[in-house]
Amino acid sequence: MADVELRQLRYLIAVADEGGISHAAASLGMTQPALTRAIATLERSVGVALLDRLPRGSVLTAAGRILADRARAINQEVAAAVRQSRETSAQIPPLRVSARACDYDTLGDLIAAGPGEKIEPVMAHWRTQLASLRSGAADVALVSGEFDETGLDTTLVATQERVAMVPENQRFAWRDVVDRTDLLPYHVLGWAGSTPQERDYWLDGAPLAGAEVEDLLQLFVHVRNDDGIAFVPLPMVEEAPSMRGVRLIRVNDLAPARVRLAWLSEQTSTRIARFVAAGVGAV
Repeated sequence: MADVELRQLRYLIAVADEGGISHAAASLGMTQPALTRAIATLERSVGVALLDRLPRGSVLTAAGRILADRARAINQEVAAAVRQSRETSAQIPPLRVSARACDYDTLGDLIAAGPGEKIEPVMAHWRTQLASLRSGAADVALVSGEFDETGLDTTLVATQERVAMVPENQRFAWRDVVDRTDLLPYHVLGWAGSTPQERDYWLDGAPLAGAEVEDLLQLFVHVRNDDGIAFVPLPMVEEAPSMRGVRLIRVNDLAPARVRLAWLSEQTSTRIARFVAAGVGAV
């Protein structure tokens, strides 16, 4: 294998980009004779002529153009490897990714599929998760459902089935599936403090809005007491410790929950970009 140094390839790239030895030498901050000798050494290592020496300057041969093009890709790969090595060192803080408890398993899958970044999972409360993201307390947020996207970029990583939570004494409670229109006569519970986007998501266009709850326990109690029904992502409730008095029913035409990664639109971190890219299709 030819004994070629990375700096020699960079010299050849400069010659290709600058259109000749003299301009390349000036851009590299070296003398023209020194660059000429370096290119000659590279030619001896490769075993072919890389430059055509003409009376009014030098141009790359066909072989030189091929090597210069491949050298650009090599140079980019080396730069990316060095950057990633520095970012994964002890001096680089971990990437903070927040998720609500019901999405923690999904976050684990994303971290496992990630590009080797140091990730710090952050348990988030639904009410403050996006505020923490916007304030910089988290770098990326894994969010299910709809939300105010102002100032954020997002990408879809998964969808989750949503089901209806109903009191078990309702006439349809023991059916496996109902149509969305079957549930129109019932009040639908929402969440206190929701943004307009979140409220539309939780009610799913319900003509009758019910009470608003603060947490999952209140939701269970209201449904069990026949104060209304609720539309919830299945992962949010399928591992709840007690479902006494309520039933979960699949609903035709009920939109699923979109699970997305969100980050600040002004963010330019390559670490975030790599994590987001790896997350697409990972779950």
